[in-house]
Amino acid sequence: MLWEGDELGREVMSIYSVVDAASTWTAIPFAAIGFGITIYQTYKAKGAAESAQAAAENVRESISTASLLVLLPQLHRAEEQLERSVRDRSLDLTISWLSTWRWQAGQVRGLLDETDPPQREMVISLQASIAAALSAKSKLIEVDSPDIVAVTKAARQSVGKVISGLGAMTSALGMQAGGIGNGS
Repeated sequence: MLWEGDELGREVMSIYSVVDAASTWTAIPFAAIGFGITIYQTYKAKGAAESAQAAAENVRESISTASLLVLLPQLHRAEEQLERSVRDRSLDLTISWLSTWRWQAGQVRGLLDETDPPQREMVISLQASIAAALSAKSKLIEVDSPDIVAVTKAARQSVGKVISGLGAMTSALGMQAGGIGNGS
């Protein structure tokens, strides 16, 4: 009986040896295939991430363009109302419209791309108009019975320079928003 058990033990060991050898030799190709699939999935994920990043950038640009298209007419209205308040020599309204200009011009300035030369020029003009409006507002508040026309002259000129540059910018942004200038 021991001899038969030894024979059975050798057969079991022989089967284990065959399974062990087979698993050793087949593990290498399966590992290589798995590694290849992992690399392929990594490249696919990288491509998907790059596409998602590009889509997010396009959405950001679209939101920025839409915001600018809303703000630019408001700047034009602020300029008109500032001129009207100066013409009417209304101190309170002039101060209010100078503040409104500063707020809206600051928002527009924040949405412009300073790496784009035409927009960089507009950023410079906007910043100059913001500074001039702040200076005029300070003078109007500090002086008793100020000459509103004289005190606001530099600010109004700076605001006018911005408004004169907005026409071309509004047209260009309108074409981008409509899909003409952005390859859509």
